[in-house]
Amino acid sequence: MTSFQFGIGERWALVAAIGYTIVNVMLRAAAPSIDSALGSLIRLIPVLVVAWVIVLREGARELRPGRPEFIGARPIALLLLGGVASFVLGNILYFGALREGGLGITVGGVHGGVVTGGLWMSALFLRERLRVAQLGGAGIVIAGLGAIGWAQTGGSIGELWWLGLLFALGAGTTYAAANAISRSVQRRRPLVFITLAASSLGGMVPLAVIVAVRELSAPGSVVADPGSAGAVFLAGFANAVALAGLAMAVRTAPVASVNTISSGNVVLSFVASVVIFNESGSAPMIAGMILVTVGILVAQLRRSAGPGSPSRAAPLPPPAPDATPT
Repeated sequence: MTSFQFGIGERWALVAAIGYTIVNVMLRAAAPSIDSALGSLIRLIPVLVVAWVIVLREGARELRPGRPEFIGARPIALLLLGGVASFVLGNILYFGALREGGLGITVGGVHGGVVTGGLWMSALFLRERLRVAQLGGAGIVIAGLGAIGWAQTGGSIGELWWLGLLFALGAGTTYAAANAISRSVQRRRPLVFITLAASSLGGMVPLAVIVAVRELSAPGSVVADPGSAGAVFLAGFANAVALAGLAMAVRTAPVASVNTISSGNVVLSFVASVVIFNESGSAPMIAGMILVTVGILVAQLRRSAGPGSPSRAAPLPPPAPDATPT
């Protein structure tokens, strides 16, 4: 029997979608007036501060080798690597996609990369079994994202729009990788703010080095006006909410489902562009929005499992008393 499944993990993924919509709106307004590396750095500050304040208040026991709660050097290294992938490489590719392809192609390509990346990473690295409905829903989402991107080709798009699309797909893949790493680290026990703290640190240090080296080598090359910097900083708070939503979501829901639902921010961003920026939606854009919504709904259809065959990702077990994974 097929039933619609929208549990706590899926709800957190929806929170992430709303948070990323706010980020998209803020960055759309600010991006033309701020350096991409500096913007990525400013956007990351609220995430890092919030995560580390919470972690330090709780004693940071999971990050201290002398404590029994220590999660191990390998999980920490993975989280740092995930931060470099998503916050540094992913965001640099994202700004490159905006420059070469425009907003529609960028958003479509990024989420296409997130969805497809989540599928193959879930199957290959996390050994999560993919459902037929999940694959079908993701396929519909990708078709909708393609329509949203194609709708932009009729406007004033640069000749290298295809390069922008490749950049966007690459950025989406790095975000999917960060999601997969977060789930793999949290399989034994929930570590929401630990994952955020470590991954944000992994992104902050390289970004700070990049900005410093560029400014020292060519003074004045890192540009930003106060209004844009403030907008990006506010977007960082929305980004923190979105990342927390993803970290909570992957605790109890498959990565592919989380990525599919979070792609709903494409629809929300489209609505915001019409309401806030007075943009009109073309027929392909509206068709893409509808396809994304349908794909998200289809991906959540599951057959009721028989005895001993759970139909969804099992909740994370409580930590073992002497669990010290490496």
